[in-house]
Amino acid sequence: MAKRLSFLWLILGPLLFAQSAQSIIEKHFENTGGTARWDRLNTIYIKGEVIMDVNNPVTLSIEHRRPYFKRVSFIIDGKETLSEGYDGKNAYTFNPEKNQNVPLANYTPDAFETDILHYEKKGFKADLLGKEKINNQEVFHIRLVKNTVKIDYWFDAKNYNLVQSEDDKEKIIYSDFKVFDGLKFATHMHYEPKGGHDYIIIFNQIKPNAPINEKRFKF
Repeated sequence: MAKRLSFLWLILGPLLFAQSAQSIIEKHFENTGGTARWDRLNTIYIKGEVIMDVNNPVTLSIEHRRPYFKRVSFIIDGKETLSEGYDGKNAYTFNPEKNQNVPLANYTPDAFETDILHYEKKGFKADLLGKEKINNQEVFHIRLVKNTVKIDYWFDAKNYNLVQSEDDKEKIIYSDFKVFDGLKFATHMHYEPKGGHDYIIIFNQIKPNAPINEKRFKF
C-alpha cells in the first residue's frame, strides 16, 4: 500500500503543486484588482522619487504604453532629462556631451505587463517551492521557468500581495501597497542589483490608462 501511495505521489505530486502555484497566482490578481482589469491596462503614468543617496532624492517619471513603448525621465530643477526611452523599435538615452538623446546600444526591452499575468500563454511553467518566512512574514515561494529563464516570486500567505521577486539581474522588495483606479500597486520598491548598488523607488502618483501623447515616445 505504501509503495502504491509513493507511486501515486510521484505522478500526482508535481501536478498538485502546479495547481497550487496557479491558485496562488490567481488569488494574487483577484486581490490586486482582477485579471480583467489588468488586461484593460493599456497605458500607465507614474511619478515618484528614486533614492540612491538619502540626502539627494531625484524626481522620476515613468510612462508606458502597450505593446511596449517606454519613457523614463529624471526631473532636476524642473528640467526633464531622458534616462531611458523605447519607441517600439529602438532605445534611447540622453547624452550630456552631445546635449541630445542618442541611441542606446545593447538594450533589451522588458515587457509592459508582469510575466506572472497569463504566464502559461508566455510559455512559463509555475512551480510552488513551498512556504517560507521573510522578516517573520509567511510567504509562498513560486518559481516561473521558461527554458533557461528562472524568476522567483514570494507572495504574502495572507493577502497574496507580491512582497519580493528575484531573477538573474536583481532582487526587488515590494511594500506600501495602495489602490489606484481599482488596481493595487506597491509604492515602495527596494532594488538590489546583482553587482551594483541598492536603490529605492517611491511612487506618489500612479495613473492607470492615463492619456499619453504619442510624441512622448519619439526621441
